[in-house]
Amino acid sequence: MSTETYRSLARTLCFRFPYTPVHCRGDEALVPNSTPLDREATFFDYVIINGKRHYASRTVGSNSSSLVQVTMPGARPVVAYGEVLEIFQFDRRSSNSVWFGRMRWFRPWYGARSKIWDDL
Repeated sequence: MSTETYRSLARTLCFRFPYTPVHCRGDEALVPNSTPLDREATFFDYVIINGKRHYASRTVGSNSSSLVQVTMPGARPVVAYGEVLEIFQFDRRSSNSVWFGRMRWFRPWYGARSKIWDDL
């Protein structure tokens, strides 16, 4: 697991499970009951959601089949677009496994653009 993924995983687990905090092994624990986070996870080349296969671009080396559109529910649903970088399963000691997809989210461009795009 890359250092970037490891640190993101620790932050995410602390956010999602605040009563069982974790910290990276090389870092100091910020709360007294925090436990060191294992670096072991099972990584997958792809995941199938609603019958469609989505690949992890870091595994297959291409983002052509890793681009996704995601609708995040809420009072005002948000539609986002991104690239699936990694797909992995992490086994928590205190409970069941948790699945993650590490993403690179796209952002809209509001800067200057060429007029050529207005005719399309």
